[in-house]
Amino acid sequence: MKIIITESRLKQLIFKKLSEDLSNAEIIPCKDSIWFIDREKKYWYFQYEKSGILNWRYEFFSNFFNMFSLERNEYELILAEWVEEVLNRKVGITQFKFVFNKELEDVLNCKVNATRGIVHLTQRRVEKVLNQNN
Repeated sequence: MKIIITESRLKQLIFKKLSEDLSNAEIIPCKDSIWFIDREKKYWYFQYEKSGILNWRYEFFSNFFNMFSLERNEYELILAEWVEEVLNRKVGITQFKFVFNKELEDVLNCKVNATRGIVHLTQRRVEKVLNQNN
């Protein structure tokens, strides 16, 4: 019996595996970025900049995609799609990045400095936020 895996099925398998492997990662907003970091291991996976740039950790994802026999030019698009789905934000550019311990510590220590309640949030403002980066 010959098993044929379509592109769509392969992408579903990759998305499922990414979700499993990154299940311990927290999504941490800090300054103008959103980070995916395993706080316990102090290990980052993604940094999404609000400008639409997606930075990813080369050594993790090059090893991850070896099992699927995919090259960087093939899997960068898959990474972008997965992050778009998770964050509901548009990725414009993908690139790998090296992050130094100091930068990672700064993100892990990033805190909310103040909160503000909004009594009346109009439908138009809600739609603007939801459609941001789409």
